[in-house]
Amino acid sequence: MTPAPDTGPDASEAWDDLLRAEFARAAHDVTPGPAPVAAVVRAGRARRRRRTVALSVLAVLGVSAAVAAGATLAGDPHPAAGLAAPPAVSPATGALVPTAAPSAPRTPRASATDPRIPTPVRTVAVGERVTAAPGWTVWLTREGKHWRGGEDDTEQFRSVADGNIDLRQPGVSHQSEGAFHSGLYYGTEDAGRVDLVDAKGRIVAAALLELADRPGWGVWYAVTAERGASLSVRLYDRADRLLSDLPAF
Repeated sequence: MTPAPDTGPDASEAWDDLLRAEFARAAHDVTPGPAPVAAVVRAGRARRRRRTVALSVLAVLGVSAAVAAGATLAGDPHPAAGLAAPPAVSPATGALVPTAAPSAPRTPRASATDPRIPTPVRTVAVGERVTAAPGWTVWLTREGKHWRGGEDDTEQFRSVADGNIDLRQPGVSHQSEGAFHSGLYYGTEDAGRVDLVDAKGRIVAAALLELADRPGWGVWYAVTAERGASLSVRLYDRADRLLSDLPAF
């Protein structure tokens, strides 16, 4: 190796120049190997595939978020019902694969053209007490309808066996006590609903009770917002056919 230059004011700078020259000569004697082109290409393709899959996943997440946001704005209690499923990601190519859309469930709506939803009929045992409203209790026996409540809190009874009701023909009765309304429906084993209708056409759907052996009659009850309102009572079957209409009183 070439000896270091003498010390002096410019000794440090001269020594740096000498080292650079020696390193240059050493580098000149080195023969570089071939560039790893194949390895670089493979690495680039792998990175591109990973990037494609990542972008596809982000796209799926974006579609899912948009579906959820749209369902929330629409106020649907089942946001995913009837909407197309987001596309899946192919593990081989990273491309989006469409999936089949589920069938949309049909929900009945109450309107002038669509049948109203029938009211579920609750089956009760003989003498089983049902809390119909705060302060009001209703129960059924083989003889008819029993109820208790109101200011007097006295037990009352409406018979189905005293001959005043023709169980062969569809009909309804109505007992009104303030905002609490109740009655019998009879003459059918296919009761769908009982509606209370006021003078403005507003409807209150009643709850229905029957004994387990379906004797062809049952009890309805409802609570209205107004006390002593004038209401007509309408009985429908499960096919939404009007069976009986008791005028308001």
